[in-house]
Amino acid sequence: MTHKVHSTEHLGERLMPDLETGSGSVCIDGTIINWVTGVIQSQFAGLVRSGVRIKVGSRADLRVRWALANQRLFVLGQRVVATIPAGAVRLECGIFRRSKQRWNRWIGRIVLVEQAEAGMVYTIKIHGEEWTIKSYGPVVGERKESKPWDVVNVVVDPQSIDLSIVAACIVFGNS
Repeated sequence: MTHKVHSTEHLGERLMPDLETGSGSVCIDGTIINWVTGVIQSQFAGLVRSGVRIKVGSRADLRVRWALANQRLFVLGQRVVATIPAGAVRLECGIFRRSKQRWNRWIGRIVLVEQAEAGMVYTIKIHGEEWTIKSYGPVVGERKESKPWDVVNVVVDPQSIDLSIVAACIVFGNS
């Protein structure tokens, strides 16, 4: 799992005012990083990888995996912040599943298309949830230019997500 410490060392400072909303995105050093808060629901340890399942929003689950050599300990019910680079968010046209079933996948709708230095940036509202996620284009399988209100399948590799524990002082606004 890649860790971008230089990019996220001040992430907590930038997120503190918005942590109550549960999700958002920040641009650090020209890279868009999505973040979402959640609660650890379960843990697993396999022969090669271990990971957790996090409840984010009202219905969505987020799977996070890492190599067994990078063992990390979490407690069930613990609040965490998951950071997802926009480059790791893959968009596929329609609602059909094209990639691995073990990956995180949600149905969403494009709500904003922006031109940035790195190319097209799509903001997607996850269906049935209050949170959005940003991704760099293009939308895989789309024959025409994607626009707001297009339905997309949002796919994220569980190994591209990083986790941080939410400190009680950040959640409750104490210093």
